[in-house]
Amino acid sequence: MSLGFESERRLKELLVAVGDGERALEGARQRLCSIRDFAPHSAFQRFDRDCNAFVSSLEILNYLRDHRNFTISESETYRLVKFFDSDEDGRLSFQDFLQMLLPCTDNLLRNITLDRPSFRVGRFDSLPYDIERSLCEIIEKEIDLQRRLDILKRDLEVRYDFSTLSAYRSVDRYNDGRIDTFNLGSFLRSCGHYATETELLAIVRRIDTDGDARLSYSEFSEFLRSSNPSPRQIFEESAAATRTASASRTRRSYGASSPLRPATAGRAHSEARGSLRASSPVREPLPRYSSPSRKPVLPLRDEDELVQGLRDMIRCENDLESQKTSCALKSDFNLTDAFKIFDRDYRGSITVHDLRDGLSAIGVYPSSDELDLFITRYDTTGDRRLNMREFSDALLALDRYYADMVNRRPSNHRYPLYRRDDCFLPDTQIAFRSLWRTAFQGEVQAETIRQRLSRQPYFNVYEAFNSLDLRDDGAITRDEFRRMIQSRGFYVSEKEVDEIVEKMDKNKDGRVTFSEFREEIMPRSPVRRP
Repeated sequence: MSLGFESERRLKELLVAVGDGERALEGARQRLCSIRDFAPHSAFQRFDRDCNAFVSSLEILNYLRDHRNFTISESETYRLVKFFDSDEDGRLSFQDFLQMLLPCTDNLLRNITLDRPSFRVGRFDSLPYDIERSLCEIIEKEIDLQRRLDILKRDLEVRYDFSTLSAYRSVDRYNDGRIDTFNLGSFLRSCGHYATETELLAIVRRIDTDGDARLSYSEFSEFLRSSNPSPRQIFEESAAATRTASASRTRRSYGASSPLRPATAGRAHSEARGSLRASSPVREPLPRYSSPSRKPVLPLRDEDELVQGLRDMIRCENDLESQKTSCALKSDFNLTDAFKIFDRDYRGSITVHDLRDGLSAIGVYPSSDELDLFITRYDTTGDRRLNMREFSDALLALDRYYADMVNRRPSNHRYPLYRRDDCFLPDTQIAFRSLWRTAFQGEVQAETIRQRLSRQPYFNVYEAFNSLDLRDDGAITRDEFRRMIQSRGFYVSEKEVDEIVEKMDKNKDGRVTFSEFREEIMPRSPVRRP
């Protein structure tokens, strides 16, 4: 039996309120974790005034009193502690405390927050005002959501056709035995509310207690039970208890237990939920906190400038990669003939003079600074010359498919009659010149970025490296580059991350050390004005 129309409407309002409240809380959590000085362990010490490694409802109430909030009672803070308490001991451990404060949807921000070093907070000390205010905001929003849900639950309970089983069947219309985002979205759409996927995940995340991203009947019925049960619920529970006691007395001689069970599993089975919580795809498990000795990092403004500079470098590398691919697609383009354009004496290496002379012969006229920047980037031996391997790195695409395509091609064996690049067809000559112009333009733009960063008054290369080295292991990986750029709301693909790592990684081990990072970030030529 399902609910009637009016009861379904009230159930819909309850679920929508859950989604709205959880999304508002998620925004408050992200704002708190975006504060650079916020460290979870220090915040835990701020609440744990008696230093027993737990936070009680009275300590949360005292925290609110310190901020002149006298509208919240101890019973409400106790319900808050009970909601996040995983071991049912009536107080919050550090892991429970993290579940209340850390964001659920932004894993990067969560990991960055966990990696921050903590500082000791004494018994009578306080945190910075913005952190204190953000913590208070999260607690107030949690209490307000509880109050709002209690009102809606009571409005639903007074309906004559309401029961937890009917409500569950109304949402689980396909009789799957579970409620997930699919049938929850179908139920809300049938009631006139078109929820987004984010809202549906927020609803499931709030009600789900075992971390499997779907709602069982026991979880759903426990959620629908208000803090102040209605007379009907009291009567049903007392009747169920009476039947249970009667059945147990009847079967006592046979040693059998009563087959009747309460309608809900409650939160008594927290150990079983704890084993399942680690596999939740919605709310990820939290690692045990340790206080690392994190090195100094950039201020947020300079960190934003660093990310913007990395994005500009990636844009330059994308243009260069496109030109390399265009040359690779020319069937007559090969490295042997390209190298002979510059190595006229067959010495096996190209000097700056050879490079300038060969480029002038094909119609490209770079400046001395551009030639110096180009040689500096691709010269790995430090002799200010480019051998065949270094020359190949400058002209081959990062994509191995196109690189192997060019490497397999032999020489065209055409003698240049008028121009040095007559060994190529006219279309290939145009693409070849365009590749060189794009390479020089990219080096100039990269140098402009370096000069722009160096002019920042508080920019420091060592702190910039520490900001990117999220794991604090002395090297920057592809994943750390991607996470830092995406933390500012910019999408970056795997290929683009490979381009920036390939540009900085000199020994080709897939990681950027501090010396390599410093060589790439520090200016290489006299100051250029953007």
